[in-house]
Amino acid sequence: MPIIEWNAGFMLGIGEIDQHHKQLVQLLNDTYDEFRAGARIGLPVIEQLIDHAERIFTLEEQLMREVCYPQLGEHLNEHEGFTSRIGGFKANYTNSEGTSIELLWFLCNWVTHHLRETDAELAQFIEVHKIQKRLRKPVQPRR
Repeated sequence: MPIIEWNAGFMLGIGEIDQHHKQLVQLLNDTYDEFRAGARIGLPVIEQLIDHAERIFTLEEQLMREVCYPQLGEHLNEHEGFTSRIGGFKANYTNSEGTSIELLWFLCNWVTHHLRETDAELAQFIEVHKIQKRLRKPVQPRR
């Protein structure tokens, strides 16, 4: 049973980022399944989550700079907040059920909010940016 059900509401229409987001959700679901089966979330899983998130953040941040995204600072703050919080879990790691539950709760809420709200706003901006860019292209005279 997934902790997050992947659906079209998570899709941004940006192929590579959508694929990474889907993989992140799958990683969370796999981690949740293991937890439900009695495993605790270990440091290797936390490190895998950090690595995956950093790859996604790098792609998003590059894209935001390319399109001169006006909410770049706020978006980066969310990424930094995530990295800081996960880093805190890693630094204060205890192999306990409480830590696992707290981490899963944080990840589920953060990922759901970030994809459906913050990244969705970025996707909307990019779509408008594409349309405006097409409209600004000079029309070639007919011959």
